[in-house]
Amino acid sequence: MLRMLTAAMLVLGLAACAWWPLPLPSPAPSPAPSPAPAPAAQPDFADEREEVVALLAYYSRALALSAEDLRREHQLAVAAFGKDRTEFGRLRLVLLHSLPTPVSRDDVKVAGALLEASPARNGPSESPRRQFVALLQKLVAERQREQRRADELQQRTEELQRKLDAMVDIERSLRGRKKRP
Repeated sequence: MLRMLTAAMLVLGLAACAWWPLPLPSPAPSPAPSPAPAPAAQPDFADEREEVVALLAYYSRALALSAEDLRREHQLAVAAFGKDRTEFGRLRLVLLHSLPTPVSRDDVKVAGALLEASPARNGPSESPRRQFVALLQKLVAERQREQRRADELQQRTEELQRKLDAMVDIERSLRGRKKRP
């Protein structure tokens, strides 16, 4: 019984210690915080953002133009780019050549060539203009693939038409032979 009483007292003593807060060890003095490095100067792309917004608005307006107005707009854009070869003028021409309504026969090739010569391709990766040019390059590349596919289908169609015409000619010549006897 004495043992049980001693064990109970020991358990109660240990339980009481759990309720008593232990002093926290004092933290080691930390070294003086080093000054935060100055943030790298981020270029301000506000002008480029405005330019991209203006180009998108221009594209939206160009989509609504009639074929005749579109030809006039194309002539004006070519003349403006010829006088002052700005990146804005270049991208304006690319957008005109990217329209679903063709401005000229070689729209996709011209747009691709204009984009290849764009200095914005080598700009900072955060540049809105560079990102816009990258998007246009992907769209033009897709249009080029579609154009090649359409050309291949056209060639295939013409080839099949020639074969069909040859078969019709053979059939006519065979009919003519049967009627002669």
